[in-house]
Amino acid sequence: MLNVIFLLKSVQRHYIVAILTILVCVGGAYLINVFVQPQYQASASLMANIAQANESGTYNELLASQMLTKTYEDTIQSRSVAGEVKKKLSLNESPTLLLRKIKVRTDPGTLVINLYATDRNPQSAVSIVNAFADTFISKSKGIVSSAKVTVLDYADMDQASEPVSPKKMFNLALGVLIGLFAALSISLLLEKRRLSRRRSGMKNSKIEKSA
Repeated sequence: MLNVIFLLKSVQRHYIVAILTILVCVGGAYLINVFVQPQYQASASLMANIAQANESGTYNELLASQMLTKTYEDTIQSRSVAGEVKKKLSLNESPTLLLRKIKVRTDPGTLVINLYATDRNPQSAVSIVNAFADTFISKSKGIVSSAKVTVLDYADMDQASEPVSPKKMFNLALGVLIGLFAALSISLLLEKRRLSRRRSGMKNSKIEKSA
């Protein structure tokens, strides 16, 4: 309880410094939101499965398809696929730089492959992820002849219209929290220094009086 009271008194005594600290932190978060270029994300989903000649292989087919999705995940993120996408869209980026915009995720226990593309332009993000999906489907036929990859959902502008970064509300909230913590810490530090100087002054005055 005493620590809380001391903390409140410290903030009260040094409230100007505390307010300025909070304003600086919130202002920093605001500047990040203003000057950091927005990034947009588009996603497409694929389904992979291995066709069997008879129904008795359904369970084995499911296991094989799940294992195959991991292979497909690596294939989608290969420079070979990225190179085809680069040619298809007439992009200036190298395949290596293009792959940095792509993320692939496969959920365990499913046959779904999710592709994500991030770009400063929402239309570019949509075009890139859809091109990766189409290019991979054409290449997948040469990996496993009995496997079949189909598109569940193509990316569109509706899903890519809102930027995924910077997260403005999150940044502002984080700026406020950091500002509050910094303001409390600085207020405590200033108050402890003030009390320390006060004690030193009192000791020096006692020594002078006794002399």
